[in-house]
Amino acid sequence: MFGLPTATVVIIVGIPAIWVIYTLVFVFLSRGWKAEDMAEDQALARTANGADGRDGGAASAKGNGGAA
Repeated sequence: MFGLPTATVVIIVGIPAIWVIYTLVFVFLSRGWKAEDMAEDQALARTANGADGRDGGAASAKGNGGAA
């Protein structure tokens, strides 16, 4: 290409091509992260409110300064 050595062409074209492929794979793999974070936040909110706790919320009342 334009009289450049093959190694130079491979470097000039190859590095950006690898970067584009890497970015596309990352976007593809991370497309469900928002839903995953929302589910985790909802689970944490239920636990903090005592709805999921085994002690009926006594632990969260103690953690928040409540008298239990």
